[in-house]
Amino acid sequence: MHKFRLTENEEKELNMWVEKHDHKCKLKKKNKTRFLTYCFTPTGIGVSVVIKCSCGKSADITDTSCW
Repeated sequence: MHKFRLTENEEKELNMWVEKHDHKCKLKKKNKTRFLTYCFTPTGIGVSVVIKCSCGKSADITDTSCW
């Protein structure tokens, strides 16, 4: 089994995106449960990281500085 981890930069991007998204998220505004999905995609040069809210919005938080 392979464990995927966020880099420090990806964690910062994630926190900034969640904070910004919370103000716009239609599920959050309605006090409904929402989930974040983390999609790790290995490539030939590194791992791409995309987060997706259950409302449908997503963001690519890949830290390409370590590629």
